[in-house]
Amino acid sequence: TSEAMGEEALGKAGRLTVSFLTDGITDFLNTDTDATFYSRVGVIAMSDTATTLYNLNMTKYDTIGSKAAIREGVANMDFVSGFFAARQMLAAGKEGNPERASAREVIYYMTDTKIQLFSDDDVTKMDQFKEYLGVIIVNDFLKEGETQSPLSKNVASEGFYFANDDYMTGLQSFCKANCFCLPSKTAYAGGDTIVKAAGGCYTGSSKLTPYKTAKTICYDLGGDLVSVHDNQKGAFLGQLMSGTKSDYFWIGYEKSKSDEWYWEDGSTDPYTNWGVNEPSPAPIAKCAYVDTTKRTLPWGAGNCNTGFPYACQFAPCQVGNRDC
Repeated sequence: TSEAMGEEALGKAGRLTVSFLTDGITDFLNTDTDATFYSRVGVIAMSDTATTLYNLNMTKYDTIGSKAAIREGVANMDFVSGFFAARQMLAAGKEGNPERASAREVIYYMTDTKIQLFSDDDVTKMDQFKEYLGVIIVNDFLKEGETQSPLSKNVASEGFYFANDDYMTGLQSFCKANCFCLPSKTAYAGGDTIVKAAGGCYTGSSKLTPYKTAKTICYDLGGDLVSVHDNQKGAFLGQLMSGTKSDYFWIGYEKSKSDEWYWEDGSTDPYTNWGVNEPSPAPIAKCAYVDTTKRTLPWGAGNCNTGFPYACQFAPCQVGNRDC
């Protein structure tokens, strides 16, 4: 709410905020705390000081309107103080709410300010937030003739900087930000590097485990033995399992009683990476493993009762999935 923002941009920002919750017909970010899944929305007006307009309690019936006003004499917003005010609000919102402990934290800047240089300590704290806790979205309300600020782009999480007031762009960014893995799992982006968990969440076990037991463990945890549908995914899994002492690990590919190979997660992609003379025709070779001693990470068919390390895959945390 500094002078750099201006009345016109401030009005757009207020209307854009409301549009994230509802368009009057459809509710987007559901703030009903009695719902199975819901979002809590807070709003901070930031100039040289932070003013809390909604402390994680904004609903679709609320507006910004006259609650926010341009602060005369303040040329630019204090970007760093805005970050820490938002972090304090988000952290306080989780206190005493264990069911919200894993809720995704998103800080959404709507601004038209020229960001001043940050201290190394401030940069580190923002980077740590983006790496471990959530996403920073920056929406620049640029006036005619203004150019995008490199510092604004650097503050934003990768792929989360844009300069328009289209509410659909913002809603899509919220959806992307809400696709993530819990700290106990490793995220795989797949083909979308912006959505770090678009390819799912993974855990690896170095314990030497028979195939059927590994499959059951993954299933009981809410996942499946991993599937591999391209070289990129294979390389990711090879890195994930590089800390095990075994040269091999199980993947979720098994031969049926009718001698057809199938994926445990039900996927039907035709990709395979069998090694030379594989899969073995031996009657006992009914479960697939990866050979990590070779650069191409070829697959072999082995005895399902052999103990190998294994990896499990899980759907990412996202709308409609609480078992992430």
